[in-house]
Amino acid sequence: ARVAELLGFKVTPESAHRAQGAPAGTSNRCIMLEEGYIEILAPTLETPHARRVRERMARYDGVHLACFGSPQAEAEHRRLAEHGFEPEPLVSLERTLEGGGKVRFKVVYVPPAKMPEGRVQYVEQLTPEAIWTPANLAHANGVTGLKAIYVVADDPAETAARWSRFSGLLPIPEGALVRLDCS
Repeated sequence: ARVAELLGFKVTPESAHRAQGAPAGTSNRCIMLEEGYIEILAPTLETPHARRVRERMARYDGVHLACFGSPQAEAEHRRLAEHGFEPEPLVSLERTLEGGGKVRFKVVYVPPAKMPEGRVQYVEQLTPEAIWTPANLAHANGVTGLKAIYVVADDPAETAARWSRFSGLLPIPEGALVRLDCS
């Protein structure tokens, strides 16, 4: 978070997650953008959620999570199950904001073997107005959104096909790369 702030990003205060009413064992700080956001997620307790984060962090340095937004987490959960991704039970998370108020959201996780490149998931933001605020979007560096993520894979075509089934996006070949266009 300190590095992001030095790069001109407005970073939200640290906030601990709660899952199904109990401590989830993770906390975050976010860089909210007009198009997407960057989450700095950290394990803080000994819980299944924190254990999952630690296991991913032990695999390699770098970005470990890609999250697709959804207006209906339950529908994504059903669709993923129908496409063989074996999603875990839907998780309801919340965190308390500095100065009061809560951020609530639902997350759809799949087992690591189904999306081995990282933690790839869906989120339904239930209180977007609480975090996409003018103050959180005021970045001194002028950044307004995420334009792309890159996934390195031994077999780009197979990986893109699986990500396409996961996301519902059409894969587009571009030379040795395959693009999934979210716009």
